[in-house]
Amino acid sequence: MTFTTTLQKDAIKIMLLGSGELGKEVAIEAQRLGIEVIAVDKYENAPAHLVANRSYAIDMQDKEAILALIEKEQPSFILPEVEAISIAALFEAEARGFHVIPNAEAVNKTMNRKNIRVFAAEELGLKTSGYEFVTTLEGLKEAGGRIGFPCVIKPVMSSSGHGQSIAKTADDIEKSWEIAKEARGDASELIVEEFVPFDYEITLLTVRNETGTTFCEAIGHVQKDGDF
Repeated sequence: MTFTTTLQKDAIKIMLLGSGELGKEVAIEAQRLGIEVIAVDKYENAPAHLVANRSYAIDMQDKEAILALIEKEQPSFILPEVEAISIAALFEAEARGFHVIPNAEAVNKTMNRKNIRVFAAEELGLKTSGYEFVTTLEGLKEAGGRIGFPCVIKPVMSSSGHGQSIAKTADDIEKSWEIAKEARGDASELIVEEFVPFDYEITLLTVRNETGTTFCEAIGHVQKDGDF
């Protein structure tokens, strides 16, 4: 690995597109490795802004604004940290020779619930909960009836759990519709999912480099009174 010094001409630079608490942790660890950090978010004084070498507040859905900033800063790596960003900007940045981590197509699939569900269930044939996609309140009511209650309703793109809800009965559908429309990101399309009872969730950290893919030991966790 090559180590450099921040704020020098040959510095390795990473641009965080999204500067929340996770971005702040990444920024701190990057700086320990001598990496220069540029933190970007839609509002001033985001958590990672407070520790980055430079910070910017721009419209994260504005493709041209993101590309202009990338051209200005010339980052070695671009790291998307939130879902509510312009995916088109990432594809264009990659086409211009910039390195998006892990790559624009992976981000496109994982940040969009429709893309990742279709990829997993229909292309890879993995077993998932039942699901439908809807764009109208009437469609949501019909999908809820077919999926059954309780069901989970989410925008196909949102950030930090915003816009998600559980409809326990048909009477909750309109409330879930309103909650979804308040999401951060694109709430023009929703996914309605079969509710699957579970004991706990797991986080499986995965690292890929030139030598292959490494899966870390699974971490189990239970959410209580949280929003994501």
